[in-house]
Amino acid sequence: MPDWSSVIGWLLLAEIDTPDGPARFWPGTDGVFTDTNGDRWVGSVLLSMPRLQASIGGTAPAGEVTLAYFQDPDSDDLIGQVKALGIEYVEGREIKFYAQPLYTVDDLEAPQEAPVLFMTRTMEKLDYTLKGAADRSITLSFESSFQDRKSARRHILDRRGHSRLLGYDNPSLEFMPTSNYQDEPLFGG
Repeated sequence: MPDWSSVIGWLLLAEIDTPDGPARFWPGTDGVFTDTNGDRWVGSVLLSMPRLQASIGGTAPAGEVTLAYFQDPDSDDLIGQVKALGIEYVEGREIKFYAQPLYTVDDLEAPQEAPVLFMTRTMEKLDYTLKGAADRSITLSFESSFQDRKSARRHILDRRGHSRLLGYDNPSLEFMPTSNYQDEPLFGG
């Protein structure tokens, strides 16, 4: 485990898995960052990503990455190009989030360590917003890291449920009480 006690900052990086290979982004900052593996992360202030959250206090929040821009009327329609790819281009594929440790300002040009993967999610949908003549945004939504928790299968505590859970017949629950009703008090009375 690296010693991160002398880290002065972290870069948040996002990698989107696509059929054409990974697309790597550096949200909130213009420029290009090249990591120790030679991978290029394209940065843009047009990309925003609200704070990522893991499951805290019983919640399992989802997230999103948004590209907000002004459409040049003389340029190709970006939303049209993304729609032409279809939702299948990203749906069900992974989006990975990395943190790049910075020990000095020079690490922006020549980093000492590779980015550290800290979260992997599954992309779900794309939304498009058109405001006025040129104000546009494309939002990529992804599931919570604990998405399946809400759809967990319930196991019934009886012989059949226990057998399904174990994978073989188990008669041990045959005489389990089915009610907590008691004719007599348990202790004295």
